[in-house]
Amino acid sequence: MINSQINQKYFLSQKLQKEIFAIICTKKINTIIIGGPKGLGKRNFVLKLAKFVLCNLEIKKEINSDFFEDNKLDFDQLKTTKSFYLFDNNSHPDFFYLNDEEKKIGKTIPIENVRKFKNFFNKTDSISRIKIGIIDTIEDLSLNSQNLLLKTIEELPESSYLFIISNNPGNLLETIKSRCAFFYVNSLCKSDFNKFICDEYKDKSEEELQFINNISFGSPGMAENIIKNNIFVFYKNLLDDLINSNGHLNLRENIVEALNAKDNIFLINVMDLVINDLIQKTIFYIEHQNYIDYTLDKEKELIQKISNNNNTKQIVDLHSQINKNMHLAHVVNLNKSDVLIASLKELSGI
Repeated sequence: MINSQINQKYFLSQKLQKEIFAIICTKKINTIIIGGPKGLGKRNFVLKLAKFVLCNLEIKKEINSDFFEDNKLDFDQLKTTKSFYLFDNNSHPDFFYLNDEEKKIGKTIPIENVRKFKNFFNKTDSISRIKIGIIDTIEDLSLNSQNLLLKTIEELPESSYLFIISNNPGNLLETIKSRCAFFYVNSLCKSDFNKFICDEYKDKSEEELQFINNISFGSPGMAENIIKNNIFVFYKNLLDDLINSNGHLNLRENIVEALNAKDNIFLINVMDLVINDLIQKTIFYIEHQNYIDYTLDKEKELIQKISNNNNTKQIVDLHSQINKNMHLAHVVNLNKSDVLIASLKELSGI
């Protein structure tokens, strides 16, 4: 699994990568946070970086100013090292990858795993003269686990590096952030993202690309998952059902099944974004009697239906209530699909 992620793309700028390499070479700070939105390859980059450092130390013996030649993670000369194969087999004794293996809603990384992670740094290194740990992501740690992490950071040996991945760096504890070097990965600018979309998905219709572009927020990983999960077709079918529902909500069976599936985390999150986007488009239409440029044809039909029964204040109030309900569902671990379906019903005036 780790090896497959290393071979995937990441979208950190050359400037940012160079700054990260430089902080590693100075050896002054050995805990580094890589923060930013999902879908930019933060995990892929950090795993590749960890592998490179472990492998390269078998040859160069120490981290110095020319450790990252040409500021690249080039493995051409490292494929014969012991670390190269041990890392790919998830058996490198000097590496610890702490993540949420179960990926369940409302679940966190068990604190006993965080204790194992802390104890890992107290052991003697075996092959690479250094120990490297990765936390993926810090948002998957409970408050108690984050306090234990703080102790780990404070007691981290000089011959170790700890990389922390964060998808919501604005929520990081200041006590942790103040002890780390922090680097933020920005979403792609509009021109770079458009180029990525056009290069990778030439077979998609203009309308689908428009939808993907609008919902992905400059995140290539988000775009790839939207396409992989066929979200565009799902959304168009959902719009059809909402438009044709009168008196009661009449969703086709496969839509209800998809929303209620146990592994529906991504779909639910995207639909939450889509509903918020649809509400913004509706408010714009009510106030200007015109559509935002990237409004889909099916969305226009539903917006007409919604605007016939609501004014701006009613839509704004509904928007606020939907967001509160979704947040409450997350906090108390309720079924988010029920909240979404109820929101769609109220939004459409059914």
